[in-house]
Amino acid sequence: MSHEETIEKRTRRVGTVTIGVSMVVFGVMFLLCSVFELVSYGTVFALWPLILILLGIELLIASFFKGKLVYDKGSIFITILMMLFAAGMAAVDVGFRLADFYLDKVLCLL
Repeated sequence: MSHEETIEKRTRRVGTVTIGVSMVVFGVMFLLCSVFELVSYGTVFALWPLILILLGIELLIASFFKGKLVYDKGSIFITILMMLFAAGMAAVDVGFRLADFYLDKVLCLL
């Protein structure tokens, strides 16, 4: 088999780079939220479309190379889990803030 045939038969897995970058970025942001309190969970949740943008960029770049494109289903599943986790963390953050707000109001009335 020649070198050209090997290149043409390669399969490009789209989504692997996106999940790697997303995990690093969102991991750092969650660390900044929980340890250093520099970023709010609402901000982390608001930035979830970055995952879709990264996936689109990776797909465009991969389409320029010869070979078969295959979506990395495991990476896409983990990406969806990350988005749900970010949504859950933002909801918990909002819930705690509202609970503190209303608890302060109730205690002031007593």
